[in-house]
Order: sequence, then C-alpha cells, then structure tokens
Amino acid sequence: MFKNKELVIFDFDGTLIDSVPDLASAVNHMLVSLGHEPKEERIIKEWIGNGAKTLVTRALNDAKGSSKIEEGTLQEALDIFLVYYKEHTCDATYLYPHAKETLGIFKRHGKKIAIVTNKPSAFVAPILKKLGIAHLVDFYLGAEDAAYKKPHPAPLLKACEQAGVDVDAALMIGDSKNDIEAAKACSMQSVAVSYGYNYGEDAASLGADIVIESLKDVVHLLDIKPRVGVIGGGIAGSSVALHLGELGGNVTLIERKNSLVDGPPMCHLHAGGNLYREISDEQCLQLLRESIELVRFYPDGIDFRPTVIAIPDYDEGSMEDLLPRLKLLQKEYARLVKEDERNKVLGEPKEYYELFDKEAIEALAKEEPKENPQSSREWMIPFAKEVDLSRIKFPVLFVREFGLNVFRIAASATLLLQRVPNVTLRLQSEVVDVKEEEHGFVVRYKKEGGEFEERFDYLVNAAGFQSGDIDDMLGLQRERFVEFKAAYVTKWREDGYKWPEVIFHGKRGTPQGMAQFTPYRGGHFQLHGMTKEITLFERGLVKSSPLSAQPKLDEKFLKKIYAGWSEEPLRTRTQRAIEHLSHLIPAFKEAKVAAKPLYGAQQIPGNDDTLRAADFSFEGKRYARCEIVKASSVLAMADAIVRQLEELGFFPKGYTGRRFEHTLEPTEVEELAKSFARQREYPEELALLTAPL
Repeated sequence: MFKNKELVIFDFDGTLIDSVPDLASAVNHMLVSLGHEPKEERIIKEWIGNGAKTLVTRALNDAKGSSKIEEGTLQEALDIFLVYYKEHTCDATYLYPHAKETLGIFKRHGKKIAIVTNKPSAFVAPILKKLGIAHLVDFYLGAEDAAYKKPHPAPLLKACEQAGVDVDAALMIGDSKNDIEAAKACSMQSVAVSYGYNYGEDAASLGADIVIESLKDVVHLLDIKPRVGVIGGGIAGSSVALHLGELGGNVTLIERKNSLVDGPPMCHLHAGGNLYREISDEQCLQLLRESIELVRFYPDGIDFRPTVIAIPDYDEGSMEDLLPRLKLLQKEYARLVKEDERNKVLGEPKEYYELFDKEAIEALAKEEPKENPQSSREWMIPFAKEVDLSRIKFPVLFVREFGLNVFRIAASATLLLQRVPNVTLRLQSEVVDVKEEEHGFVVRYKKEGGEFEERFDYLVNAAGFQSGDIDDMLGLQRERFVEFKAAYVTKWREDGYKWPEVIFHGKRGTPQGMAQFTPYRGGHFQLHGMTKEITLFERGLVKSSPLSAQPKLDEKFLKKIYAGWSEEPLRTRTQRAIEHLSHLIPAFKEAKVAAKPLYGAQQIPGNDDTLRAADFSFEGKRYARCEIVKASSVLAMADAIVRQLEELGFFPKGYTGRRFEHTLEPTEVEELAKSFARQREYPEELALLTAPL
C-alpha cells in the first residue's frame, strides 16, 4: 500500500513507547507538591499528546476545577514537572510490542527513520538510549525543533527536508489526531495505530489511510520482503525456498552440491505410515495429510503405482492388526476429500485399500499380466504369479499409496525455482560460518575458490544430516540422531510386466527385517532390506552429544557420501538385498547389480529414533530448523515458517495455506530428470514413471 517510501516518521509517545507510567508519576509529583490530590493513570493518559506545557495545564485545570491559571502558577508547576521527569524519564516507560523489531527491519532494508514528537527534545535521547533503539533512529525532532508543533505540518516538512526526500516518499505513523492532521496538512500518507493516546477517539475516525493494530503490520504495507537464507537444497530446503519465494520473499538457497534434491533415497509416500507398525495413529494421520499435500505440490514427481503389503510367515504380525488403522486412515482421507475435492490424489476414498484372500490371489496367479494395469486386480497379478504364496500370511493388503521419484522431484523443484525471480540459487556453495546479528544473520560460504557473505532477516536450517553443524556455528543445542542408509539398484527381466511396489513386513534390524521391492522402467528395481547387512549399517545410527548438536558419523560413511562407493561393498550389499527378496520372490535371484546404491544420511530430531512424522523446530523468532524424517513433511514445515514470518510482519495476517497451482511440461520434467540420473551415474529409467496418472 505504501511502496517506494524512503522516510518513515514515527510519533513517539503512544506510538513507539508507552510513557504513561513515567508521565503520570511526574504529573502526580507536581500535583502533590502544589497541594493537590494525585490522579489515576488512566485519567492522565487522556491529557497526553500536545507537549509538556499542555499536559501540565490540563492537570492543573482538572485539579483546580477551572480553566484559568495564573502564569506564575503554571510556570512553577511546569518547572516541578520537568525537573522530576528529567530524573525519572525512563523508569517505567517501555516499547510497544514489535516496535524494536519493526525499526530493525526498516533499518536493514534501507529506510530512513525519524521521530517527530511534541515532547521536548531533551527527553528523547535518554529514552532512546535506555530502550536500546537509538542506533535505529536516524534523527528526531522535538517540540522546539520546528516553528510549530503537530498538528501543524511544519515538523513533518522539516523532517522531509532533513532526510532529503519529497513528501510523497514519506509516511507518518501516529496514534492521535495531531499526527494524522499534520500529515493531511502536507498531503503525506499516514497510518494510525489503534492503541496509544487518542483522547478516547476511535482510531478509525482520525482519517488516516489505514489503521493498524501492531507496528509489525507496517512491514508488509511498505512492501518490505524478507531476506531469507535457506541452507541446504534437499527436498526440505528446495520446497521451503519455493514456497517462500512464491509468497514474495527474497530467498537465497545455498547448497554445497551442484544440483538440488540429491540426498537419501526416496521411494515411497509413507501415506498413513503403512510401512511402520510401531508408530502411533497420530503420526500415521499426520503422514497421510502430508503425503496428500506433497502429491499436490509435486504432481510430476509422483509415480502413481500402488503398493502391496504382505506379512511373511516368519513375522509375528497379522493383517488383522492393521485393519483398525486402515479404517481410521480411510475415514480421514474421505474427510479430507470432502473438505477439498483437490485432495483426491490417492483415488476414491472407498477404494483406498483392499484385502485379497488366498483364494483370490491363487486365482489371479492364473491370469496373464497386463501391459497397463488399471484395476487393483490387474495390479495384483505379478505379485500373485511371482511371490512364494506358501511363505506369506493372508489376507494381502492392496493400498493406493504411491511412489516418490527423487529425480523427478529434483527436476520439478529446479524448474519451479527457476521461475521465481526473487529466489537465488547458490549451488556448489559450502557454508563455513553463521553468525547471529541483532536483527538477522550473516552467512559466510565458499564458492569457486572465493569466500562470500550474505545477510538475512531469517534463516532456515535445511542442511539435512548436517543440520547440527549449523546449530554448532550458532552455539545452539539440539538433540538429534543421524542415520546412514542405502537402497540398491538392480535389474531383472528387462521386458517384464509392471509391478506394484511390494512391502514385506519384518522386524527392523533383524535378519528378517522389512523387505521393499520398488519397480522402475526397464526391469529396474530398487531394494530395501531393513537389516544391518543391507539398508542399515553397524554404527550407522549415531546421536548428538552435550558438546555438539551434530552427531558424528564414522568416517567410512562420510567417505561414501562425498567420494562414493568402492566396488566390493557395492556388489556384496546389493547381492544380499537380492537374496533377501528372493526368499519371497524366488525368481528374483536372477537379478543383477545395475548401478551404485541410492544412499545418504538423514536426521531424526529429538531422542526417539523411531520417530517418522516430524517437521520443524524454532530457536527465537528468526531461525527455523527443517527436521523432516520423511519427504512428505516438507509443506507442514513451510507453513510453520510462513506463520513465523507473518508474526514478524513480513506477510499480512490471515495466511490460509499454500497454493497448489504448479504446472510443468511433462517432457521438460522428464528430460531434466533423466539428465540428473545420468549426472549422478544412475540408469535413465529411474527417472521415468512406471504408471503415469
């Protein structure tokens, strides 16, 4: 509303500061000294606003019950008042909420700041100093610093002259008619605050251009955009940068690698936490909601093929144990679809899951696989034909829970971020130091042999498993785990039929740990085996210490992350993964190693290493940690950050949620995704969808 303002002029008493306690104390000292009864603070408040002499005159008039006061009496009273007030100028005076933060934002964004007050100027400097805002104010004009006081326009015109700006480039912010009438008299735009000393008048009646409830509301009215630094370009950092950029923030995304979203393997939405029997219903419902949001945010990164969950005969669980949760999830999905039809991204709610008994599976085993399966029955045919049915319990669960394609999400995020002009990507940039300033942060990073610094109003730590390093730079404590994991890329039956994803439940960390069979094009399969010989690693889960927020991974894992895998462990672990799956899919023993593993480390915040639904934490008002364990949590985290920026005044009140209008050319996404796959030394087929929507 007030773009291109160079000078912001504030009234003092009632706008930036509440000086009533000290002014009332001085008035009452004067009254008592002259033999009058003291007055209540609420009454004295109504007399403030036209300078010390007027305040004293009003107090005497009220005490004497007359408007006629001898000049000598008035001068004596004024002297008593001024002497006392000089000694008690800022005993109980305080800043209004958000005053200092707002001044700091204006200062960091190049605005000139002036105070124009009817208070004698001798009292201004001590208050500014005592309240710690003197360095944020360029200059001030008191009662005697212009030919006339407000409501005359003279002090506002003098402020413009001193700042070297035209009236059109200035804005007056005040609490009373004196402030607003002074602005009107020189055709200056004005803002009235709803609090302060306005003689009992409704602020809306003063005639200002707008009335605000808090000084922070001026920030977005002046079109000041937050400078946000995001450290880390994984799915968390990229999604937050995209969302904040779309909302108008000036975002810089700093990533040490040469492309985005290149970290731990992703393969599954985890909608409803169907893979995790050990987590709570609350976490499951959270994962369901977040998965729906992720599908809507990155529609080109989702592989719309379903998932089959089976329980092997050696596992102690049963499908009946999962039914209450599935019904709960189905009910919640139906509610979300009713709330917003666009949430129908997992198919019809009534078809969210389906159970297949042994008889149905055996019948499907006799049918021929379909080239493009559509129904649940058609998707189940490969499972029925290839799985050793004597090794599993019945029924088997079919659930419309889809896959994440890391290369396509990387491509989508990159293309979308390139479309947002106020987002800057700093790839191949390694953060070496972070320092907090009074109203923001300074981030120092290395790039191409040089060292650079940038200042930000707000900092987002999305550094993934290295988030603790950023905390350590800032001297912040935070408990967390870091876990190194790998998934293995194999090839089997290049011209084979289309599979759903298949999950065989199992107890994590044991030789019978969960097995995950994720299909891609061209006969490629990504394998997880939740044993310490396959996906998990001995000493691969480490915890932070009281001395450092960063868990210390063994050097051998860091070497894998930064330098890659050597041939022997690559082949050995991939072969173990093949054997793990072939116990349940016998023909899969023919599969071969197709590429290096998909691998990386992930953080788990707090002290519970089984946590799966997590999103964010904050330190103060300007620092956020992205603490997702699963990719689907990124948007809940982005919303929380927006709400905090709203609280700082950068975004208007009433944020109602992100927009889901992302559209990209499918061929553009696919070509970039394939280039990422090649660049990272994986088969191109891993960038293709097995079942487009």
